[in-house]
Amino acid sequence: MKNSTKIKAGLLLTSLACAAGATAALVLLQKKREEEVYHEAELKAMDELEEMMREDSDCASCACAEECAAADMPDAFDAEAPAAEEEQTPDEAEEDDEADDEKSVEN
Repeated sequence: MKNSTKIKAGLLLTSLACAAGATAALVLLQKKREEEVYHEAELKAMDELEEMMREDSDCASCACAEECAAADMPDAFDAEAPAAEEEQTPDEAEEDDEADDEKSVEN
């Protein structure tokens, strides 16, 4: 090969390497920027959450505070129903099932 051909090939390979390096640098910079934007949004959301937690509750000053508290509590019926079923023995459960079957046959 001639010297001029070697120089042209070298310049071509050098320019390709530079282009690949520049592309990689741009990708890394864009990724870093996206991470910074995500981090800023995360910090902003955390600040907003802290502000909301510091503010007084809406129910603290209104007349419906008792209703709100009652809505958060489970119903008495829901709490007692599983306990009643647990007290029943397997024999009693079978008798109840048979009684239900007899009632459905009579109807």
